[in-house]
Amino acid sequence: MAKATSAPKVLNLFEAFAKEQLPRDQGYIVSSFINGNTGYSIYEIISYSGVKAIYPDSNGLTFQSQGKKLHALIEPASYPQKSIEPYLREKADQIPLRFKEVEAITCKNQTTIYIAKKPIESLSSFTVTKPVGFNVSFVFYNLPDLYTTLEKFFEKSFANDAGIPMSDAQKSAKKMTGIVQKSMGFFAAQ
Repeated sequence: MAKATSAPKVLNLFEAFAKEQLPRDQGYIVSSFINGNTGYSIYEIISYSGVKAIYPDSNGLTFQSQGKKLHALIEPASYPQKSIEPYLREKADQIPLRFKEVEAITCKNQTTIYIAKKPIESLSSFTVTKPVGFNVSFVFYNLPDLYTTLEKFFEKSFANDAGIPMSDAQKSAKKMTGIVQKSMGFFAAQ
């Protein structure tokens, strides 16, 4: 078993849980829900700390912990429900936000990326749904290069999984990681 000082940068969340390698003090969970047919994608980033317990169930893992969630949505140019607020869309396509609560980035291929302006706080517990199909959930460890690792992950996922042109994927990944670092980081308020 690896020592705590040689912790990996990132692991599959459910494998890390099975191997008892989930960080309990501080960590980030990134889940992506990608429609392989359309490219419509939802990203959920959770920062958490001070885990009291983790409960597995048939749907996923419930963390008894405080956490902050940040959502991003990638909407292909051909998406037919563009005018519907993200929180009112069909269940598989919704995030709990209104248009006024997200920043929109229009890509060269007319895909729109919506990134929440600020995270939503969860004061007692949160659940991470077990991924199926193209969906993934990873835990990112709080290491010195955490934000660089997150930015590279978003950049590659946006480009490879959601079909975003690389220059737009880089710009959007940098924007999203900046919001994560500023509003979800593990540091004392200054």
